[in-house]
Amino acid sequence: MVSNNEVLNLLNNSKMTAIPTGAERLIIPAFGFIGGIATQREEWGANGAFMEDVIGLEFYNDKDRKTQVLKAADGCLICYAAPGRLEAVKEYLEENSDTFATADGVTALINFIKEDMELDGLTPDLYDTDVNFAQGLLGAPAEITVGVPFTGVKKKEVLTVIEVAPGTEFGGATAGEDGAYIRRDSKGDIKMVQRAEFLAAYQLSE
Repeated sequence: MVSNNEVLNLLNNSKMTAIPTGAERLIIPAFGFIGGIATQREEWGANGAFMEDVIGLEFYNDKDRKTQVLKAADGCLICYAAPGRLEAVKEYLEENSDTFATADGVTALINFIKEDMELDGLTPDLYDTDVNFAQGLLGAPAEITVGVPFTGVKKKEVLTVIEVAPGTEFGGATAGEDGAYIRRDSKGDIKMVQRAEFLAAYQLSE
């Protein structure tokens, strides 16, 4: 059996992390275009939600059935990442270098993502965010640049992980014959997850 102190020491020195499968976001910085309209966008402040007056581009999110507003000043497009999705966007942008000059160009990109870039039969759940949110993601570049897409995850979704051998006992659980992982979340909660279950639910990185 490993003690809490031993596990904490291992976790504190671990370079291995993981995120829930499917949590990675694709961010496409898309601000600076001309041709936006005067509209309103829901924003959050100290007193909750309020409607902000902005210049932007409206588009529809089919999943939420809500109109999104991409801000011309600092807007970014966002959807969950999927295998090949970042590469497909990069290829599109290489072939359409003036995409972010106008609202029409951005609309064409949105249509490409929503209609032409279905992977595994799943249409991307595309919505809007801003530079401030994008900068807070783990994996974000030091500078957010228009037309330079990247992937990142919310810091609160990142787990610190250690791998343990078969038979290891911790927290009332015992690692099976394939071993297990002990993971700590952003709230500090620690638990053992059997290897197969863990690898089915999380993506490992170092």
